[in-house]
Amino acid sequence: SLTINVSATPSLDKFDEFVGVDIEDVKAEGMIKNSVIFNEGFGNNDAGKGISSSASEETNLSILKIALKKREEIKDRFFKKKRDINPLLLIQLPREKKSDPISLKVKDEVINWLETEFSISLENGKLAIYLSEEKELLTNIEKLDNEVEVMLFKEGIALGWDCPRAHILLAFREMKSLRFSTQTVGRIMRMAEPIKGHYDDDLLDNGYFYTNLDTV
Repeated sequence: SLTINVSATPSLDKFDEFVGVDIEDVKAEGMIKNSVIFNEGFGNNDAGKGISSSASEETNLSILKIALKKREEIKDRFFKKKRDINPLLLIQLPREKKSDPISLKVKDEVINWLETEFSISLENGKLAIYLSEEKELLTNIEKLDNEVEVMLFKEGIALGWDCPRAHILLAFREMKSLRFSTQTVGRIMRMAEPIKGHYDDDLLDNGYFYTNLDTV
């Protein structure tokens, strides 16, 4: 018998033969996006100990507005290209700690903002939740035309979750430090239509990551 495993982050200690694939070859096939753009429109600086950004001056609400505006731009571009694709914004919430009252209220604040400021809620089917203690509106979320626009998560989607229409990732300042992994970035790296490939459009052929963390 033969088992072939394919992974962007393979285990390197349990295999008989290993075949590597260069990421540029995967991009050339149109399976993944060209890149993930970090805090587009802000001044970013790589000081060697992480990337700092002028986006750190933004409040949680203002950085949320920026990410949602980008989602609308992408959605409009898909519509103009006559592609029935509803891009998904992923919002990574901080781990809730009883010793940290700020982390406990971020989830409630975000859900309230989404509903009152942007008319995105569980009730109207535009918000999904993927948390260990709560899972809502996840059925068929991977379908390109699914009506869910925003999904909240912590770390649960880092591995084994596949939703090619995920296009934007947002992480909030109250996370203190960003537990970011290749798997998490990979959620917004896949092309929505890998058989079709790239769209020859920078807006659609790149993913977008926003955060107001001081340093990433």
